Amino acid sequence: MSMPFSRKTMIVMQAVSILLFALVSAAIPNYAFIIFLLYFLVFMFLAMRATTRTMKIPPRNELGSPLFKELNALQVMLSDKIFQAEMNRQMKLMFINLGLVFLLFILLPVYNNYIWPFISGALGLTGESILVNFIRFLGLYLFFLGVMQGMRYMLIRGQSSTPPVIPARVFAVYKKGVVLDERQFVKFTEDICFRVDHDRKFVELVNTRGNTVLTRLYTLEVGKLTEKLREAGVNECKQ
Repeated sequence: MSMPFSRKTMIVMQAVSILLFALVSAAIPNYAFIIFLLYFLVFMFLAMRATTRTMKIPPRNELGSPLFKELNALQVMLSDKIFQAEMNRQMKLMFINLGLVFLLFILLPVYNNYIWPFISGALGLTGESILVNFIRFLGLYLFFLGVMQGMRYMLIRGQSSTPPVIPARVFAVYKKGVVLDERQFVKFTEDICFRVDHDRKFVELVNTRGNTVLTRLYTLEVGKLTEKLREAGVNECKQ
């Protein structure tokens, strides 16, 4: 099953990607800008992969009959006034992240013209050997990463930075998992529990490994839904 990466895994993957792209850039510096663009494609892919919560729907004959089916989740969701505020906040975070990516292209000449000459002078680095180029591009990627993290922290501190949760318009609960909008599937494993909000009329499925919300299920029959989730082997999250 495809689940969100843990924070530790994301840090390791980010560090490895920086080292790899710095090494490749050092080996073929004439193509450094193209490699730089590829780095951002990989960065964006990892960011998207980090929020991947679902897998393909298994064959229907393997799922069996649904334990619970909700066809009016959209109407229930629209009655949740807090949800709209949550989505507005997440849209703001998305535009901030996009703006920071464009900011890095503006900072590229700043690094080349001011920061790298200072670093190379302080370390006594001359020439364009692979080692010197590796240090140069490693510093470049670390500089960009630092700027992105620093700016992002200043702009969104005090706000939730969790990935947006897009509730399903319709869903069906089976013994093996839940089908969302007839397109996606969340498999029930021992790492999944559910969290209930009776006032807002939804149940969230949570991955306990990272306390990450996998999906949100809106229904007027919250009690019945939680009963069927327990029947499928999913327990309520511990507070």
